[in-house]
Amino acid sequence: MRERPDERDRRFDALFASYGTDMVAYCSWRADGATDAQDAVAEVFLTAWRRLDRVPEGEAARVWLYATARKVLANQRRSNRRRVALQERLTVQAAPVSTEPTEEEALVREALRRLSPQDREVLLLAEWEGLSPAQIAVVLDCLTVTARGRLHRARRRFQAVFEDLRAGDAGFPGREPEEAPATSPYSVQPQL
Repeated sequence: MRERPDERDRRFDALFASYGTDMVAYCSWRADGATDAQDAVAEVFLTAWRRLDRVPEGEAARVWLYATARKVLANQRRSNRRRVALQERLTVQAAPVSTEPTEEEALVREALRRLSPQDREVLLLAEWEGLSPAQIAVVLDCLTVTARGRLHRARRRFQAVFEDLRAGDAGFPGREPEEAPATSPYSVQPQL
């Protein structure tokens, strides 16, 4: 049985109110530019509107939206291949930040930038979006054990890059090389 138009509108409005910010953050990190991120978010919610009867209830809706956003972004990249050179020359306008990032925040961002797109995606889904390995598996369309393994490897790679940057071994701008402390690969990971 189909929902009445006013019930459908209320359900969609609640979906957008609950997860709009999450989708903007997700697409902003992964799109090639601010305009592409906005277009992707619009496409995600257009898809949700068209398929509202297939969108699951509760927390599962959030995961469904992440999976949809991932597919939208992949389609967007394929359709934009001819414009990539132009997009790389354009600067992305970031939201004004009231304070300069701390040195550690700058190191975290640089370490994330140096990871492969696959490592960065799985790490951001877990640490910034707060998804579990099972939820990540739904977004990435893979088995939970595969998502868990990818996340584990991404965390190890992030930690190695972060520690290199912290030690000054990777040529991070504005840092003087210093003697690297003796660390174990099992040491505590920096908070993202």
